[in-house]
Amino acid sequence: MSKRLTKVLLVIVTVLSMLFSQVAFVQGAGGSEAAKTDAEYLKSVIDMIKEKHKGEVTDNQLVEGALKGMFNTMDPYTTYLTQEEANAFLDSANGDYEGVGLMIEKEDSFIKVLKVLPLSPAEKAGIIMGDKIVTVDGKSMVGVSMEKAAVMLQGPAGTKVSIGIIREGKNEVMSVEVERGAIKVNPVTYEIRGDIGYIKVDAFSGNVEEGIAKVLEEMDKNNIKKIVLDLRDNPGGDVEQAVALAEKFVPKGLITRLEYKSDLMDDEEYYSELEEKKYQLAVLVNGNSASAAEIVIGAIQDTEAGTVIGTKTFGKAKVQSVIPLLTPEAYQKYQKKFGGKVVDAYDLFIKYDVEPKDEEILGWYKMTTATYTTPKGRMIDGVGITPDIIVEDTPKVKDIDITSIQKLTMTWKPELNSEGADVYNAEKILRILGYDVDTPDLKLDEKTCEAISKFRTDNGLYPGGTLDFATQKALNSKLEEKILELDKQYLKAVEVLSK
Repeated sequence: MSKRLTKVLLVIVTVLSMLFSQVAFVQGAGGSEAAKTDAEYLKSVIDMIKEKHKGEVTDNQLVEGALKGMFNTMDPYTTYLTQEEANAFLDSANGDYEGVGLMIEKEDSFIKVLKVLPLSPAEKAGIIMGDKIVTVDGKSMVGVSMEKAAVMLQGPAGTKVSIGIIREGKNEVMSVEVERGAIKVNPVTYEIRGDIGYIKVDAFSGNVEEGIAKVLEEMDKNNIKKIVLDLRDNPGGDVEQAVALAEKFVPKGLITRLEYKSDLMDDEEYYSELEEKKYQLAVLVNGNSASAAEIVIGAIQDTEAGTVIGTKTFGKAKVQSVIPLLTPEAYQKYQKKFGGKVVDAYDLFIKYDVEPKDEEILGWYKMTTATYTTPKGRMIDGVGITPDIIVEDTPKVKDIDITSIQKLTMTWKPELNSEGADVYNAEKILRILGYDVDTPDLKLDEKTCEAISKFRTDNGLYPGGTLDFATQKALNSKLEEKILELDKQYLKAVEVLSK
């Protein structure tokens, strides 16, 4: 453990013991005068606040404030989480929660939209990737943590939240009202395009392993051997979910190695047991392919399991652990019981085989505890992965990413005032084709009916505003044409797989 991190943890222990117990802090034999001075100084500041602050402040508030300050001095991915913030973070990671459907990141002092989930309340309200969130319900988001912003954005389905955003190229703040909904992330979608299977993985949330298994089962049923795996704009997520996907394509051997800082945490190596390569594979990537997504990309590239196509990836090889911290009372209790000074509930379990109760948890910390390397030992943090074939990113058409559009299902025939995903995707297709529709949403309104009728007559069909099967088939065909015209990365993947 580094001297700097040891010192930070030492100060945490000191604050807890001085505030909440009658046990005098005793500097261990390995301590330093600097550490003693830091502890005394911090205690004096806390005493001064309690003496002079005219207002209500609890001991726990002071401790949590100190914890936030300490964890926020490290890298951008390390922070202290209150119980509420931890719940919001873990719910999002699992893929099922109530909120607006945004993936966010911290960029300087701003909260930036990294991804808008398809068909989410945020997408229906017109929020797009790259927007900077500056207010939520009138409260400034400048300088706040991602976790705090997530708490503000999440909430019961049916409630409304006002989000102030600044869009690239514009100076004024746009106010967008979003009605929260139940968010169930479906991170794996697919299409069969001739003899090629196209698989899109949006993020490595808690249900990727199940999703990819079902998709590959469909590919096998249809005798598909050529796969385009789209990891563009995939910000990462759960390491084990990424490994579960990699196991389907990477030949037998090492997938990635995680190297931890703490001696209490064993380094981990993840292996594939795949005896025989089953698919021809091309992987699409860009500058927003990051973290756990880069585990998959690096493993595929190093083992030559497929061809990586696109632009250089983000370059994040840092691994975060989310671990609960004991309350001061629990810290004192277990110190008396075992004699050791433990604030980390994970360490308590590892050292003494004790799992603390819920009420013994003060909050959580999300901290960079490890880094990972690729099978060939490459460290890609801050560097990224250069594709085997570099192809520039696909431009948006009328603010719409064509790679986000799903084909119409041809399972029903939406008409005026119908609502559903097919309406939403039909409006996207009509918009990129130049037809006059409002911002795509789930409802088929009169303006969209007029656009559908015009599209039908333009394509040799009878006029009318219903999305019948012939119209859906024609729209799907036009979408394919646009993809072949504009998505050069996908086109290159098809070319590579055809050789």
